[in-house]
Parts: sequence; C-alpha cells; structure tokens
Amino acid sequence: MLGDIITPDLFASALRMATPLALAAIGGTICERSGVVNIALEGIMLTGAFAGAAITLATGNPWVGVLAAVLAGVAIAAIHAFASINLRADQVVSGTGLNILALGLTGFLMERLYGHPGTTDPVKMIRPLFSLPKPPEGFVGEVLRWVEGVFLSHTPIVYAAIVIAVVAQWAMYKTRWGLRLRALGEHPKAADTVGISVYRGRWAAVLMSGALAGLAGANLVIEQVGSFTENMTNGRGFIALAANIFGRWTPAGSYLASLLFGFADALQIKLQMFRGQIDIPPQFFLMLPYVLTVIVLAGVIGRAVGPAAVGQPYEKG
Repeated sequence: MLGDIITPDLFASALRMATPLALAAIGGTICERSGVVNIALEGIMLTGAFAGAAITLATGNPWVGVLAAVLAGVAIAAIHAFASINLRADQVVSGTGLNILALGLTGFLMERLYGHPGTTDPVKMIRPLFSLPKPPEGFVGEVLRWVEGVFLSHTPIVYAAIVIAVVAQWAMYKTRWGLRLRALGEHPKAADTVGISVYRGRWAAVLMSGALAGLAGANLVIEQVGSFTENMTNGRGFIALAANIFGRWTPAGSYLASLLFGFADALQIKLQMFRGQIDIPPQFFLMLPYVLTVIVLAGVIGRAVGPAAVGQPYEKG
C-alpha cells in the first residue's frame, strides 16, 4: 500500500499545493522585513482569486485574469499600506478588517454579477507548460516517469514561484535594495537618518506582498481549481504567515516551509483514497495541514526572532 501512496502524483500535488502558500509567504516575508505585518494575505488572496475568475470569464483570456488578480491584490494591499504606514493604525487590526472586507465583498459581487452565491462558472485554465510523450517501459522509463511527474507536469505560475523565491532570496541578501529593506524592519530611525525613505520603502514592500498574494489567488483559480468558490482560500493566507515564521523571514525558507505544508495537504488528500484500508477517521486526514501548522509554530516561535521593528508604526520626527 505504501507504494500506492508514495507516487510521483503525491509529490507533484505537494508542489502544486505549495505554490499559493509560497507566493503569499514570500510576500509576507518582504512585507515584514520592511517592518509591516500583513495579516491581510488571506483576504488579498481571496480578492485576487475572485478578480482572476471574473476577468477570465469576461474576456476568455486566463492571462488577463492573472493580471487582474495581481492588480486586485495590489489594490487591497494599498489600503493596508495607507492605514498602517500613513495613518499609523494597528497593523493587525487593519489586516483583520481587510480579511473580513474581502470575504464580504467577494460574496456580494458573486450575487451581483452572477445572481447566485457559491461558485462561478468554470473558467478557461492555463495548461501545463510541458507536453511530454509517454515514457518507455523499464527502469529508465520509471525514472523518467518520476522526473516528468514531479517536475515537468506543472503550470507556469508553479515554476514562476520557484524563480521568485530564488530571486527574492538573492535580492534580499545580495543587493542594496535588500539591505535597505532589512534596515527598515530592524532600525527605521537609523535608515531614515542615512536618507532612506521609510514610508516609500514600506509602501513598496506592502504593494509587492499584495501582488504576490494576488498571484497566489490567480494560481488557485486559473491553474488549480478552474472556478471561484466563496472563501476558497480556506485559511491559506494564515498558513502562509506560519510558513514565513517557520522560514525565519527569508524567501527561500518561506518557500521550503510552504513545501512542507503543501506536502501535508497533498498527503491528506491521498490518504483519503485509502480510508477503507486505514483504520483512522477521515477527519484526521483533513486536520493534517492545520495540525502541522500548530506543531511547527509551537516548535519554532520561541526561537525564531523576527525583525526588531516589525509591527511598529514609524513617525518621522
């Protein structure tokens, strides 16, 4: 039975399911490195997913839907940036309010645009990037089946997330932009003293996190599910925040942590196929990703230390 569970499909599913988490987590990492907590990742993902579905249905072009999802994410993030940076509001309260707003707004627009709650019509999806022939029989064919199944069966945003993680890691620790970003989150007063605009830098970071979370929403709708369903993010934004902490506020760490959560999600789906052969309640499988989130946070939250000034509004003076 183990051979039926540990298959290329399991690892391919883990990579797919990790993608929206990773994009949102990297966005959260960039945002928190600048000193701003973005609890609104959940709401931004949900808004991006709805915008992606609505525009894809209207235009028939999924790539226009992806662009709409990113822009919707930036728009919601701009509200959070204005409240947190300019108005110096409590960042957790602002993010929580936006999560509630996104849930209500997407439900309202579903009713207004489509005349019913629940789920939209199916959208045109983005196909996998590679179309490969069936591998031959034998050992070589089995190796090729694993390579193709795990690494070469994915859609463009899955590969884009890997590239984004690598580039963001390099930029954060090897470029002047990254040094300035980290200075904003560690000691904004010192950054301001040497001529770095704290407001401008934090605004840019929050908008970047919005773009990435919006892209995560597009991945959910246009590459994975094929339609929008109310509250379809289902806590993924909060799991992304946990991945950011588990990854120690680094883009690469956030991506790897997201892979762990994605694997837990893929495993619980796979195990449900064998629940007649495994004497474990199906509810246990559904809990796996969330139990893992709690276990991870319980194990590392006492040791992982975030940016010194994260969550603290800055007032130039």
